[in-house]
Amino acid sequence: MTALTSTYAVSREDLVVLVAAYAELLAAARATVAAAELGEPDPLIHLRHALAAHGQLPAAGTRPVVLLAQCAVPALSRLSRAEVA
Repeated sequence: MTALTSTYAVSREDLVVLVAAYAELLAAARATVAAAELGEPDPLIHLRHALAAHGQLPAAGTRPVVLLAQCAVPALSRLSRAEVA
């Protein structure tokens, strides 16, 4: 059992899902940077698509500093107290 699983009582399957979501987000971020460097007209499309697929697009007008201050792992924050106890 890893430190993460012992602290949050997360199953191996949950960890697999989290790692896959992280890998998807990382790939989208890298594609966004590459698209920007190539001068593509809408380089953020890759990142927008990945965020939208997980219901994580910020509301219109949200300030970036607010989003950075609310940094959390969505899958872990949805766990009930019983699941983490």
